Amino acid sequence: MPTLPAALRGGPVVGRAFLGNAKMRACSLAAAFLAAFVPLAAGAEPLDLARYMPVAEVQRGMTGVGKTTLEGTDIVEFQVRVLAVLKNSAPKRDLIVVRCSGAGLEESGIVAGMSGSPVYIGGRLIGAVAYAFQWSKIPLAGVQPIEQMLEVTDQQPWAARRSPRLTAAPAADAAWAEAPAAAIAVPEAALAGPAAAIAVPVAALGLADLPAAPAGRDAFDLQPIQTPVMVSGFAPRALARLREGLAPWGLVPVMGGGFDPSRPVKAKLEPGAPLTVCLLRGDVEATGMGTITEVAGDRLYGFGHAMFGFGEADYPLMTGVGHVVVPSLMRSFRIGAPVAEIGRLAWDEQTAIFGRLTKDRAAMMPVSVQIAGPSKGAVRSYRYEVIRHPRMTPMLAGGAVGNSIVVQSDLPRDHTVSYRVSVKPEGRRQIVRENLAVSPDADGYVENQVRAMLVLLMDNPYGRVAVESVQVEAVVEPESRLAEIQEVRPLRTAVRPGMAVPVELRIRPWRAEPRWMRVDVPVPADYPDGTYRATLCGADEALRSEMRDAPARFRPENVESLLEVLALGERRDQLFIRLERPGQGLAIGRDELPNLPPTMRTVLSESARCQVSAVAQPRVTRRTVPYVLQGSGDVTITVDRHAPDP
Repeated sequence: MPTLPAALRGGPVVGRAFLGNAKMRACSLAAAFLAAFVPLAAGAEPLDLARYMPVAEVQRGMTGVGKTTLEGTDIVEFQVRVLAVLKNSAPKRDLIVVRCSGAGLEESGIVAGMSGSPVYIGGRLIGAVAYAFQWSKIPLAGVQPIEQMLEVTDQQPWAARRSPRLTAAPAADAAWAEAPAAAIAVPEAALAGPAAAIAVPVAALGLADLPAAPAGRDAFDLQPIQTPVMVSGFAPRALARLREGLAPWGLVPVMGGGFDPSRPVKAKLEPGAPLTVCLLRGDVEATGMGTITEVAGDRLYGFGHAMFGFGEADYPLMTGVGHVVVPSLMRSFRIGAPVAEIGRLAWDEQTAIFGRLTKDRAAMMPVSVQIAGPSKGAVRSYRYEVIRHPRMTPMLAGGAVGNSIVVQSDLPRDHTVSYRVSVKPEGRRQIVRENLAVSPDADGYVENQVRAMLVLLMDNPYGRVAVESVQVEAVVEPESRLAEIQEVRPLRTAVRPGMAVPVELRIRPWRAEPRWMRVDVPVPADYPDGTYRATLCGADEALRSEMRDAPARFRPENVESLLEVLALGERRDQLFIRLERPGQGLAIGRDELPNLPPTMRTVLSESARCQVSAVAQPRVTRRTVPYVLQGSGDVTITVDRHAPDP
């Protein structure tokens, strides 16, 4: 029997076991041989076997070293031993499982922020630390093979024909094609305005394919290492909302502080050095932190897993510095800060993030906020820049706005916030919304207003809408203007057409005794004799009624009609009087036909060639009041041409 080369000898083996091992190793060598000549992907360069080790060569028991930065800018080494190669851990993807030691990892375990730390065997790069088990008692890591990372590039065959994604995903288009069954109304609690009634597909809002929060995953899963997001300048309640929004993407906000320019740091740009991705900057900062895996010319690879997994991207890439590692039984994490901008994140896939080292800067969206009150003093101004992406921009911009309201001092227990939100789409007229929000969570209310407007603009299913800027002005009052409508009673029930019915409302202001308010319900002169219902309510209830009575009014058909709906708005410091109107109209699409003869209404209702819906058009009268009214009350009014004089 011939003697095997040392590289293939695995101990005393005989018979079929020897043949099986020999065949397995021969296949591995053949795969490695082919890797030298077969490109990684269409248009990609062949793998440089002097620099990289393909996964086909990696065997159990091999040892090597990894590089990472835990504190400061010093790159430290740790040892690795290969435990297994998981074939097809994901479709057409493998994963290398290693045990780590050294650099304090026996005590800390795998550290959040190590994602992308390069691993070498025999001086050749095999991949990046990217996966780990939660609650593991020993430092086990999943290494993303380098050839799977190098496949990520901005030179996709179709990439040149597209600009960064500013429109709905293809899944959203498919969902819209199934309307109205696939359509939903945006939750009123999140929008609280005319936007609340816009019917849009779930996928178009970025909700249909929202990933499950990593916290819900089983502890037995080998999962991507969570990415710590270094945040600075966030108040606790605003940070809690940001944490909730980032959790589904595996991002964990950590109070890390920003970069101090008075203490210059010579950050490194090499494998093992910190790599940060800027999400939000200005008077507050939010920066995702990982590690550089490879630098080749102007190309940079990192993380070993996705940041968001959105594909095409345009975010600022920055070097970083580590401050300290915080040990934890669940998952230790690194606190650090960004240092200097070095280029742009161009592509974001499940196996790596890919960036270009360039002086060209990523396009950011400016957000400006001015806050007055609740204490006396100058108006506070804040300025931010946010990455541009249909899903992330609304959350980050809204979070910055909500934080601006409470960062100086928490809101008083009872408060009212008067606000003005101006959103400027590129090449289109500005959309302005003015309204009031009341305790207990007015900052969250204003934040959701900003988020809702940006979601509906940037991720709409009709056409690409890029947002140029966002401006917010807010005034905080140290008292709540909330009031509840408890009772409504008419002082007279029968009137002639053209007259008014006096009505008394019993309202209870927040933390105050109930009081009575008198208003007149006008009856138009053209109303025929009969009995009609009048509803007296606040703005929120009026919106719900309008959605029910005229749904077509809130169902946009294109970008222009979407902008029209978003431009509408009713202030919440108004009393709405909704008086039933005789007869009923129809809507064809968004066009309302309120006064159709009964025969025509029947013909159109039975037509299968057009989208027809019923429309009730009550006569609406508004009265400005010093309260934000909740609740409603009904009165019955009899119109009688022979009614006596009041």
